[in-house]
Amino acid sequence: MLWIKALHLIFMVTWFAGLFYLPRLFVYHAMSADAPSIERFKLMERKLFYGIMTPGALLTVVFGLWLWLGYGLGGLWLQIKLVLVAILIAY
Repeated sequence: MLWIKALHLIFMVTWFAGLFYLPRLFVYHAMSADAPSIERFKLMERKLFYGIMTPGALLTVVFGLWLWLGYGLGGLWLQIKLVLVAILIAY
């Protein structure tokens, strides 16, 4: 069960790193003036979102559900966490 927890944390960190870096790419994209830079930032944003963030989010949820099935519904803190995770996924 510790491997599942470790993978859950690794993919969560991957997902959050993308969440923090994507707005910075948007700023660089908005500040660029020439066509090659704009195309480069579009490509970087697309690769970050679809190549890193989306798999990170999906695998975080998969391993989180696996942990939830392994440990069961543990109490109020887990219910609060699941509500916050749902809000994060909607974001």
